[in-house]
Amino acid sequence: MNSQQYLAEDTANLQTIRLYETISLTLFAGGLIYVYRSRNPLFYGAYLASSVGGGVMEWVFDGKYYFRLTTDERFYTAWTMAGEKAALAMVLFYAFFFGIPLVLLHDYRSNLYATLGRSGTYVAVAVLGFVGTPIFECTNTSVAHIYKYHQKEEYLFHGMPYSNLWFGAMMMMFPFWALDQANVLLKLVSRAGLSVWEQRMLACELGFASVISAFFVAATVNGVWYCMAGDVWTTSPRLF
Repeated sequence: MNSQQYLAEDTANLQTIRLYETISLTLFAGGLIYVYRSRNPLFYGAYLASSVGGGVMEWVFDGKYYFRLTTDERFYTAWTMAGEKAALAMVLFYAFFFGIPLVLLHDYRSNLYATLGRSGTYVAVAVLGFVGTPIFECTNTSVAHIYKYHQKEEYLFHGMPYSNLWFGAMMMMFPFWALDQANVLLKLVSRAGLSVWEQRMLACELGFASVISAFFVAATVNGVWYCMAGDVWTTSPRLF
């Protein structure tokens, strides 16, 4: 039984799918343009990290023993592995979702610190992830029917796992803190006597390494919850 049969009750119409794909491509391209125009290599690395961590690796976490998520097979496919397809729209959406809000927050962090203080800013960033995640996900699961989590109803909030509430908070706050620390390290780099090119490359590497590491720390913490929660899943067509 394929994922189309499992999603038969909650299937998006084809127009919604194509619109979703158009929006995802537009947002991702807009993010690229914003990051490029910033001329900030730290942001280049951060957006690359969100594309890999939020876009590519998110598909890995959709597996049977983590999120257990399936998407409509009518989406254009980014790649196929052992029969499991990765929807290109989801890769682009998550690359944007986990990247550009982070870049914008970091771009205006001085104003945030001045208004909310450092601690208040971190709380606000966490709240943004806590609130923003269900707005995005519940729209996809319960309104547009873009994808489906194969988990028991008692673990779901309008089609989204309850655990994604705190996972979303971590996925915003941890990378924000990591990028903040990377910016501190860059001040030391400027004193190291490196060429301008070397400094820019190192800034890009710091942006990537700090954000991708924070993503995996958040995913690991959330994975511990799945280990402790036990059997939260329902039958799924996923192969792995």
